[in-house]
Amino acid sequence: MNQIETQESLTDALFESTTEGIIITNRAGEIIKINPSAEKMFRYKHDELVGQKVEILVPRRVVDKHEGYREGFNAHPKARSMGMGMDLYAVRSDQTEFPVEISLSYFKRGDENYVISFIIDITHRKKAEDDILEAKANLESYAEQLKLSNRELEQFAYVASHDLQEPLRKIQAFGDRIQSEKENNLTDDSKDYLSRMLNAASRMQNLINALLTFSRVSSQAKPFKKIDLNVVMKEILSDLEVAIESSDAHVSVDPMPSIEADQTQMWQLFQNLLSNALKFHKPGAKPQVTITSEEINCSPDSKRKCVRIIVSDNGIGFDEKYIDKIFNIFQRLESGNYKGTGVGLAICKKIVQRHGGEITANSTPGLGSKFIVTLPVIHPESLKEDHQHK
Repeated sequence: MNQIETQESLTDALFESTTEGIIITNRAGEIIKINPSAEKMFRYKHDELVGQKVEILVPRRVVDKHEGYREGFNAHPKARSMGMGMDLYAVRSDQTEFPVEISLSYFKRGDENYVISFIIDITHRKKAEDDILEAKANLESYAEQLKLSNRELEQFAYVASHDLQEPLRKIQAFGDRIQSEKENNLTDDSKDYLSRMLNAASRMQNLINALLTFSRVSSQAKPFKKIDLNVVMKEILSDLEVAIESSDAHVSVDPMPSIEADQTQMWQLFQNLLSNALKFHKPGAKPQVTITSEEINCSPDSKRKCVRIIVSDNGIGFDEKYIDKIFNIFQRLESGNYKGTGVGLAICKKIVQRHGGEITANSTPGLGSKFIVTLPVIHPESLKEDHQHK
């Protein structure tokens, strides 16, 4: 076998064995030859297609357009993909349609130009892509519904809290008036009932204020800008000066970075964490609180920078099996000797999430706690805007 015969033999073997469908047509669009994969794909036998126009394999609705494309290709023949950016479909012998990818090439023999079509059935890939698009659309719809639900919930909390304020103020005002003006006329039981009522009204006032603060994390949020956390920490220490002195606490704060954030909410976040560290101290022990900071990568495979701030104390601690519970609104692990509403850590979590960060804690009962806050140095929304500008 000479070299030419060998090349022809290899070409025939490739034509017969390739998994792609191959169809060869002449300048008039008549099918000259197809390979076994194309026979299987279109569910025709070789002899049923040879001599037929290639449009027999094209959906009827696009036959006219296809003839125009074919004539255009013959006028300027060059290897290329067919229908770039379009969804292409072919037709089987039973007239069912299926999605395809088609690449065109050509060769010339004598005075005749021939077109080679390489065809891939992408039914499975197309279904997977459609499933992904559908899942994405469902997820976006769910996310939008969730945003709407959250906005409605925040609005409800805000309005309901405001609406509760006035009747509560009347309860407290009339209760205080009875206590100051009529106390001598009351029995011991009546005095006890009145005292309990006023205490309950005071607790409810605290809960309403906490609920309002929680709802305002989103409803009254301010734009992010570059802030110096050293300034924020200095303000917090000044505000908590009396609490620090009265508990004889020692508070140590490392130098803090500058980040893009809502300054008011950063104050809320770390004021809550530091207040808790001071409040939940062990009886008879002086509170020891340290606040440390370090810059880290936001994730192992990311160059985006985050700051990790840890608020550590030597307080009563808690069992880590309750780690998820402590960040839920109105959830308290200790309700006997320590006052509170159970909203502070929920506010912290909401603030951190709004800033694209994370908050968690490590703790052991009796051995103190560490609250770990991770925040991006540059907020993700700013990165998106920079990318869009580029």
